[in-house]
Amino acid sequence: MKHIYIIAEIGCNHCGDFELAKRMVDEAKACGVDAVKFQTFKAAELISRYAPKADYQKVTTGNEENQLEMTRKLELPYDEFIKLRDYAISLGLDTFSTPFDMDSIDFLEKKGQVIWKIPSGEVTNLPFLERIAKFKITGKKIILSTGMCTVEEIHQAVDIICKYEKPENLIILHCNTEYPTPDKDVNLSAIDTLHKEFPGIAIGFSDHSVGYVAAIGACMKDIVLIEKHFTLDKNLPGPDHKASATPNELKELCQNVRRIEIIAGEGGKKVTESERRNINIARKSIVARTAIKKGELLTEQNLTCKRPGNGVSPMEWYNVLGTVAVRDFEEDELIEL
Repeated sequence: MKHIYIIAEIGCNHCGDFELAKRMVDEAKACGVDAVKFQTFKAAELISRYAPKADYQKVTTGNEENQLEMTRKLELPYDEFIKLRDYAISLGLDTFSTPFDMDSIDFLEKKGQVIWKIPSGEVTNLPFLERIAKFKITGKKIILSTGMCTVEEIHQAVDIICKYEKPENLIILHCNTEYPTPDKDVNLSAIDTLHKEFPGIAIGFSDHSVGYVAAIGACMKDIVLIEKHFTLDKNLPGPDHKASATPNELKELCQNVRRIEIIAGEGGKKVTESERRNINIARKSIVARTAIKKGELLTEQNLTCKRPGNGVSPMEWYNVLGTVAVRDFEEDELIEL
């Protein structure tokens, strides 16, 4: 199995606090991820003052404020993101941010962003898709999250993107945007559908479920990427912490993904070196059921099959029956032809 790229989605779980965000970068690095991702937005450009909160946001942050007021607290100033990006890069982490408005798209493009994440809520936003797709950037990758989407909507978005970008530069993420996603709605089998619907385009998994079991299961679906929301404390204020992985959980996710990459193997069926030494121990040979005299006819009455397996194979059973003993054999002794 090829290396699966793991992204720690810091998103807005820094609560607008630069120092907290920097600590999160350190912790994510220690967990073993390949990349950290932020969210870049101007709340007033993203949300109207009439927009209600999602139900999960009401549960996690209450009803006292609207979505715009809640989101203003989570903004990370442009200059602070650049400082965090450069710091994360100095640690050897790929670093990028999801834009949520046109100004933020233009800002990130001017700052040389190469990896572009299109969030699920923008899949039906044609001008948003076109703006990102039209950029001519060396090494560019577009990651398309597909929560709340029908297959038809994904096709529409992919068609728009691929007018300007090669399919091999696109990754489609299976995703469910309930935070956290109930197990019954994770639907890893949808990854198989995406492979079928979009041949030639890589598929990944954005995991909003509890724990890391879903992410490990997705590894066996020929994915190239896992994204997992990350927090230092599930009890911090903000809408996404409850559905995010703690450092211990993210570390276990990374360790188990790396393990499953090895466990998955390369296909085919062969005798491995680790098990080869057990062949003679576990398999059987044809042996004397009772003492046999030289010249005696070998029959089902005086032969049987027992371990070890370093003698005549039981697959030769019918070739041995009816022959005569070439010498005396004691009970349990391996038969020689």
